Amino acid sequence: MPGRYVPPPEARTLYQAFTPEEDQARTNLHYEQPVEFFYLITGGRWNVYSANLWTASADETSSQEAKLDLLAGILGLREGQRILDVGCGWGGPLTYLCERYGVRGVGLTLSPAQQAAATERITRHGVDAQVIVRHWREYAADEPFDAVFTDEVIVHFQDLGGFFARVNGLLRAGGWMLNKELHFVHERYATVTRAMAFVNDIYGSTGNYRTLADELRLANGAGFDVAVVHQIAREHYQRTLDRWLANMRAHRERLVALSGPDHYRRFRTYLKVVRGVLGGETMTLDVVGSRKPT
Repeated sequence: MPGRYVPPPEARTLYQAFTPEEDQARTNLHYEQPVEFFYLITGGRWNVYSANLWTASADETSSQEAKLDLLAGILGLREGQRILDVGCGWGGPLTYLCERYGVRGVGLTLSPAQQAAATERITRHGVDAQVIVRHWREYAADEPFDAVFTDEVIVHFQDLGGFFARVNGLLRAGGWMLNKELHFVHERYATVTRAMAFVNDIYGSTGNYRTLADELRLANGAGFDVAVVHQIAREHYQRTLDRWLANMRAHRERLVALSGPDHYRRFRTYLKVVRGVLGGETMTLDVVGSRKPT
């Protein structure tokens, strides 16, 4: 990270409470970029913007599908079920799960650009899904869901207990909540280093990294039975980041044309910072599956 970077005061503080409108404005500092910018970086058929699962021979698409199949297996997805993807991005994961497992889906995003891209993808694949621009606090469903999931999204939720309670109300009895996220291995690491401040600043100061213990406690407090805790080796995230960085190098000219040289340089620095953090021992990558009691 450039030594000249001085984080703004807000980026030096975790767990800040924002209104839904403030959340949207801050989050969209990151996501309201040209869709092609993210597609070129993430690659693959589904443009998954999170850590994927890699084998020696995996490519971008197969690594994305392997991760999504893992989530589907924990959720026990079956044909005809109804699922909610909170923080659905450009609709790749939601579309894949609907197509592969025969489920119906709803996706929530705060980005109009993401909604437009997701809707185009859903239409192209002909699946039973829709994506709406709505904050989780303000979303009301007309029928219950069988599963609600997030993939590296709850880091942006300061009121995580409130989110879990909201999900509980959206699920049918026996329904599943799944969250994949990075966690500190101890609360003593929940301090804002210069690297953490840089990452927080990238996302409009909406960073709320926690320990796994905190997440499990809050899930229980919202009435969930924690049924599955699956840890993904950090090497899978590192390999994902290596691929994204390689894509940035390969498409540098086009990415600069889309977003400008400053944004290109800052985004590349962001990926390198995260790659460095994941080379240490302070964080784990975990999938937590919780069930609403019957």
